Amino acid sequence: MKTFVRFFVLVALATAGFAVHAQAYPNKPIRIIVPFPAGGDLEPVARGLADHFQSAWGQPGVVDFKPGANAIVGTEFVAKAPPDGYTLLICSVGAMTINPHLYATLPYTVEKDIIPVSLVATTPMVLITGPKLPVKTFAEFLAAVKAQPGKVSFASAGVGNVTHLVAELFIRQAGVTMVHVPYKGAQAVIADLLGGHIEMYFNPLPSARGYLKANAGKVTPLALTSIARSPILPEVPTLDELGLKGFDVNSWFGLCAPGGTPKDVIAKLSAEVQRAAAGPALRERLQAYGMNVRANTPEQFAAEIRNESAQWAKIIKDKGIRTE
Repeated sequence: MKTFVRFFVLVALATAGFAVHAQAYPNKPIRIIVPFPAGGDLEPVARGLADHFQSAWGQPGVVDFKPGANAIVGTEFVAKAPPDGYTLLICSVGAMTINPHLYATLPYTVEKDIIPVSLVATTPMVLITGPKLPVKTFAEFLAAVKAQPGKVSFASAGVGNVTHLVAELFIRQAGVTMVHVPYKGAQAVIADLLGGHIEMYFNPLPSARGYLKANAGKVTPLALTSIARSPILPEVPTLDELGLKGFDVNSWFGLCAPGGTPKDVIAKLSAEVQRAAAGPALRERLQAYGMNVRANTPEQFAAEIRNESAQWAKIIKDKGIRTE
């Protein structure tokens, strides 16, 4: 009898401990890691969530940048952090759906060491041409590429970067051949695009919108990679509209946590992101950058990551893409 009593007391204490943990979280600042340099597309997402968490819970959200190795440095840092909900990651396409197929080994495993909390925002990419290829419409661009098979170049922010893979997907669906010119980072690509050294670049809308407006006479946005047009560039058609039916590729940004983080904490974080996405503050803030706010459950986010991961795995395998 004493053994049974002791057992039930222990169970009650454990259950009470979980309840207290869920009720108490968060009771100190939340650190949000961005695995890219400051000033990039992920920063407004991180700062928007940090401000929302502080407003909702009264705990400061601290944004910390840990760039390096195609987001591997920052992602590994979070994967190895204490799984208590106080160190989180702004995760994106590269870290979660491309790197696992691009590198022979990684210091983290998606859905084991780093787990999804919620999607936060998506954004289309823009097919942009520069003065080296002075076309004004997508039809003119396609005709120029077909007239010079294997001669027209496209740039990327690096081998295996999403700006590379979306171009490879485009090339496959459009039935054309082009030359890949990889760079080490987006800023160098943009400089050479404006300078007339490369013909074309698929740029995520948040980082494209500024120089498109400032250099309207030099660069031309020809198409978007999303199914729907963007209010930031309402005059630019989608590839789906232009004949590449079903072409729908978006860059995205989400919230992830270390593997082993308690389910109640993950659920609380996910619910708060969904509340943030439903309110005007985060939505208006990110829409100004060309992002579409969309939150979901950890399970839904995980399913989307798996589906996209399979798509990029096929492109990487078929094209024999390898990191240097």
